[in-house]
Amino acid sequence: MQFEEKFIAFIDVLGFKDMVESAENRTGRTLSELMESLSKLGTIEDEMRLTIYGSAICPQSTFNQQNLNFKITQISDCVIVTSEISPAGAISLINHCWVAVMGLLREGILCRGYITKGSIYHQNNQIVGTGYQKAYEKESGVCAFKMEADERGTPFVEIDPLVSQYIMTSTDECVQKMFSRMVKTEEETTALFPFKRLSHSFIISKFDPEKEKKSNDNIRKSLYSLKEKIMKYIQPSNEKAMRKVRHYIKAIDQQLQVCDETDKMIEKLLQPLNLRKL
Repeated sequence: MQFEEKFIAFIDVLGFKDMVESAENRTGRTLSELMESLSKLGTIEDEMRLTIYGSAICPQSTFNQQNLNFKITQISDCVIVTSEISPAGAISLINHCWVAVMGLLREGILCRGYITKGSIYHQNNQIVGTGYQKAYEKESGVCAFKMEADERGTPFVEIDPLVSQYIMTSTDECVQKMFSRMVKTEEETTALFPFKRLSHSFIISKFDPEKEKKSNDNIRKSLYSLKEKIMKYIQPSNEKAMRKVRHYIKAIDQQLQVCDETDKMIEKLLQPLNLRKL
């Protein structure tokens, strides 16, 4: 047994107590639906895929072990994920967390967490180390994308500057590119941003207006669907829950504005060159 230096993520499902009570009272998600949702945090199958196939994201990136020393432990409504210190280890852990957060968000479930780098012993369900303690303690104080100056506990997965610095000072372009697609930095705080990938871009030289309009409309529909699912199980009278939800509603509305602006851009590109005012 020995401690290891690893990337460490701690993610917690918000509002889980209310979900359990609703399941017991048969007024919300069923128990089987709740357990299916929790499986999105990570399973042993996720570990096995890495062991057999290696990293699916940035597969050419440097690693120490093919399985990236990737470990997942789920305890009730939270998950601890760790990986080796390497470019592949960093982006695989970030990607796993992004997929988990987005998967739960599509079911109207919000998460909060913290990703750091530190000392840990992580085998099966045994987790010990100051790195884990840091991630656990920091989770409740996440302040990414806060709407008020002293706000704490915002519903996002914040990333320790140590992790961001490791990625941005590496020479791996794929890791840096994928990282930039999954996070957003605001007021020097970086966090996973589920909507970053839900954006539309196109190459002017290969411009197909009908295809681009359809693609943009699909993104718009996905955003409206997310908005509807986030609100589905929230009681408007629950101010604590509504405060957290407002963060995501604001972000979705901002992305919907981007969709509207993209439609305008497509229309302008269809105009004769002498009539465009880009």
